[in-house]
Amino acid sequence: MDGAAAPCPRVWILDDDEALCGLLSQRLAGCGWSVACFLEPRALDAAMAGEPPDLLVLDEMLPGRSGSELLAGLRQRGQDFPVLMLSALRSPHDRIAGLEAGADDYLGKPFEFRELQLRIERLLDHRCRLRGFSPRPSAGYRLASLVFSPATSELRSPDGTITHLSRGDVALLHTLCRRPGEVIGRQTLARGSGSLVDPSQSRSIDVRLSRLRRLLQDRLPEQGEVIESCRGLGYRLAVSVSALPEP
Repeated sequence: MDGAAAPCPRVWILDDDEALCGLLSQRLAGCGWSVACFLEPRALDAAMAGEPPDLLVLDEMLPGRSGSELLAGLRQRGQDFPVLMLSALRSPHDRIAGLEAGADDYLGKPFEFRELQLRIERLLDHRCRLRGFSPRPSAGYRLASLVFSPATSELRSPDGTITHLSRGDVALLHTLCRRPGEVIGRQTLARGSGSLVDPSQSRSIDVRLSRLRRLLQDRLPEQGEVIESCRGLGYRLAVSVSALPEP
C-alpha cells in the first residue's frame, strides 16, 4: 500500500427542485461523498461526456422528459452505475416502471434523509464489491454453450458474440451459478443483487429475473426454460453449469 487516500465516491443528483438539490448536496457532501447537482437533463447529458458518477440520484418528474426515459437511454448506452430514483409517484405501477427502466432502487417523496443516506451507502458498497470480483475460485462459468465471466460482466456465445451484462444481471446470474439446480428464494436473490426493495412488497426481483431469463433464452433457444420459476419458493437455473478453471 502506498498510503494514498481512496477517492471519494462521486454522487450526482438530477432534480429540478433547486432548493432540494442544494439541501441534498450539503447533506451528502457531509457524508464524505463528492456531490454534483444538475437541474435539467441537458446539463447531465453534457457532464456524461466526461467520467460518469459512481451513483446517480434521479428525479422521475423532470422538465422535458421523464427520469425513466432518461435512465433507459443511459442503460442502452451501456452506463451501468447504480441509480436511485426519487419520485412523488409512489404507486406500485410507478415503482415497477422505474425499476424496469433500469433503476436499482426507488424512493418516494417525501423521504427521510437518513433512509436516503443508507440506501446510497448500500448501493455504493455493492458497486465496490462487484468491482472487486476475483476470478478465484473460478474464472467464470459455462452455462450450456455460453461462457459467463462475472469479472468482466460478459456473456460469450459459441460464435464469439459478447453480450455486456448490467450490474444487476451480473449479480443475479452469479448468485444462480454458484448454486446450480437449487431453488433460491426471492429474498436471497434480492440481497444478492443489492436491491433494497423488500421482495414481499414488490415484484421488482421478478421483473429483473424475467428480463435475465429472456436474455439467456434468446442465446440458448434449444434449451427451453433456462431459469425456472418455482411458485412460492423462488427460482433455479435449469441448465448445466460448470465452473471454469483459472487460465
